[in-house]
Amino acid sequence: MTLIRNKVLLFLFSLSLFSCSSGNVGYWEFKLIEKSIDTLTDIFNNNKSKTIKKIEIPSLPNPPDTTIQIAVSSLNGSNVSKSEIIALTERLRSELLLTKFFKVLERDVMDVILAEQGFQQLGCTTSECAVEMGQIMNVEKIVAGTISKVGNTFSSSIRVIDISSGSIDKIISFDYTGPIDELLKRGMKKIAIDLAS
Repeated sequence: MTLIRNKVLLFLFSLSLFSCSSGNVGYWEFKLIEKSIDTLTDIFNNNKSKTIKKIEIPSLPNPPDTTIQIAVSSLNGSNVSKSEIIALTERLRSELLLTKFFKVLERDVMDVILAEQGFQQLGCTTSECAVEMGQIMNVEKIVAGTISKVGNTFSSSIRVIDISSGSIDKIISFDYTGPIDELLKRGMKKIAIDLAS
């Protein structure tokens, strides 16, 4: 009912504007009418910005007495830009440290150690490669994973690998549909808490 009412109002408003000049519409009158119609169309179509679904962040358990020494490998991306992958990796590194469950090796320190050993982190996508990286950096565990984008959905698969055994201790899969900034701000925090729990 309101849709019909809105269309009728739009038509009547347009008709009254067009008839005001007895059919002789000048350039500026036309622009005013065009802007008015666009504004009314926006109002009637309720073009409100869609609310972004917030990612629920679980509560963090109390931290243990001893922390685990970890390194965070650069995440691999599919259909996500390099700068976005760097930002997501850095945020994950920060959020893991903030859980107080882990002692996280800084990225700059990692880069120096890996460069000294001639290790190329680029293309290191397997668990075996991540274990080798963790051995070089002398950490207990390493965090590695991927973030892919399909349509508007980001799919994250993040795993914690034990360096001594080479086994995957924990894997977190998380899908989120929405803007990447919500994934950065809240998604990485959720993943870090899930990895710590």
